[in-house]
Amino acid sequence: MKRILTAIVLSMSMVTAAAAGLGERALRTTLYGGIYINNEQAWQLEPSVSWQFHKYMAVAFGVEFTSQYNMPGRPAEIDGYRAELCDNQRNVAWFIFKPSVIFISPAVWSSSDGFFKLWFQAEPGVSLALPPHNSLTYELQALDGGFLIPVGYRRFPNKGLHWFYWHARLSVNFAIDRWIVGAGYALSDLDYYSARRDVTLPGGTKFHVPAKELSQSVFISLGYSF
Repeated sequence: MKRILTAIVLSMSMVTAAAAGLGERALRTTLYGGIYINNEQAWQLEPSVSWQFHKYMAVAFGVEFTSQYNMPGRPAEIDGYRAELCDNQRNVAWFIFKPSVIFISPAVWSSSDGFFKLWFQAEPGVSLALPPHNSLTYELQALDGGFLIPVGYRRFPNKGLHWFYWHARLSVNFAIDRWIVGAGYALSDLDYYSARRDVTLPGGTKFHVPAKELSQSVFISLGYSF
């Protein structure tokens, strides 16, 4: 037990010393915004906070909000009625919790006073993804005086939701004093359609979604160092 406690104390001392060597600006908040380039019209927004405990390393935690947009109602026939997805379920959406490690390159370019600086960084991590809806609800519609009106709803649960994934982000970053702007590319094995991939409609028909593929996105970011 004494050895374990000693190791913990030494480790904490080393991390503290490394952070102290960085002086100020070890804490950074960043806002990422981008689009998925291989899924159907999907945006992403991620606020993140990171702590740089070493000159070339940091740990970060972000929460990504992502959703498709402008998706159709996916009409179907259910119980003899025309049916469409409810408005709030037409677009696939996720909340994704993203702890990660950041590897920071030496400065590619820096002004003599350090006010301006350019560098690259890589950020691998894991994604814990939760959908707002792990099911689909259809609105049943019937004609009344030439207009379609809702007459009921049918919910169809999804099975086999996958929620654990990996992600990796590569970016180029430019600092102007405490402000940092960046741009980059991200890759993940996130199954964007996992929350509706195994929905079965009446008659045994599976709800159609695209085949699984790696999720790719491009993004820009704005950060501030404290």
